[in-house]
Amino acid sequence: MDKKFLIGIIIFTIAIVWVGVFMSGGSSSKASLGKTAGAKAETKQLDYSFGNIPLKGGVVKYAFPIKNTGTKELTIANLATSCHCTKVYFEYKNQKSPQFGMKGYGSSDWIGKLKPSEKGSIIAVFDPAFHGPQGAGPISRIVSIETNDPDHPYIEFSFSANVIK
Repeated sequence: MDKKFLIGIIIFTIAIVWVGVFMSGGSSSKASLGKTAGAKAETKQLDYSFGNIPLKGGVVKYAFPIKNTGTKELTIANLATSCHCTKVYFEYKNQKSPQFGMKGYGSSDWIGKLKPSEKGSIIAVFDPAFHGPQGAGPISRIVSIETNDPDHPYIEFSFSANVIK
């Protein structure tokens, strides 16, 4: 009986370690950005208020403009949100990146690019029904990006709303 118990413990431990490695995804696939002198991210608007939005009104979106005012290509990566109720993506010339969610729950090696003088948008997508009826009331959320701009390597955009039943 003791030998079977010990074998069971060993198998259980191996299974837990295997699940831990599987759930962590092994190595991170987060995009690595160096800093590029001459890349310049211009973000004239960092916050937005949706005002009152109905709980059952469906998702709402807002496009935060971003422009490369530099002389070198601007790269944008590692988009993330502050909550599962929010998604974010990059849009440029009617092309959309994949949607990204809450920081710490997955990563991607996706990279977007803006040439000098080009404009794009960081699109925040909020689902007011995600948290159910207890999600009614004032909210504030953040979407973030990383860039190769030495002066703005990390940029946060925030939005707020009052979710009404």
